[in-house]
Amino acid sequence: MQTKQPQTPQHPAYAKDLLLLFSVPLAIAALAAALVYIPRLAANPTYDFIYADCPEYDCRNSYELGADGHIKETTEKTDVYYGRAAQLRYYDASANATRSLSYEEAKKYSLLNSSRSPEGYTLAHNYEDGGFLFWGGGKQNWQLENGWKKQPVVLNNNETYYANNLIFLGWMPR
Repeated sequence: MQTKQPQTPQHPAYAKDLLLLFSVPLAIAALAAALVYIPRLAANPTYDFIYADCPEYDCRNSYELGADGHIKETTEKTDVYYGRAAQLRYYDASANATRSLSYEEAKKYSLLNSSRSPEGYTLAHNYEDGGFLFWGGGKQNWQLENGWKKQPVVLNNNETYYANNLIFLGWMPR
């Protein structure tokens, strides 16, 4: 009597090809996701800041930070054509939110006169070109950057065409 040897299943030759076909794109997608999300997860800014936002191309007033760290308002244009005024905004880093700020309230703060926060973050404007070939929808966004760590921030004028309409004034000391 002959004993039958157990047969080993024969895998088709294309099984390795299929494995390679699916694993390479999945590995690339995982790497891309890591490159996008790890810098966001590592970013943890704690300093708030105040900025001025001009809702039009040009406003009748502007704000600047004095040498003493207090905000000063200047009225540059009194012509009726320049009817809109720049608005002060307070960015809260812990909530990633912006709120309006009156000039009277803003004068009470003493800000740090530096483009870089004490923890190393700067406010940067980015323009992402989107779309296909000649049709596009570019997108503007703001983010706090510290080397490779980047956190998108929600500002009042994220969709404003003119990036120079936002005037960074200073960081809030803790």
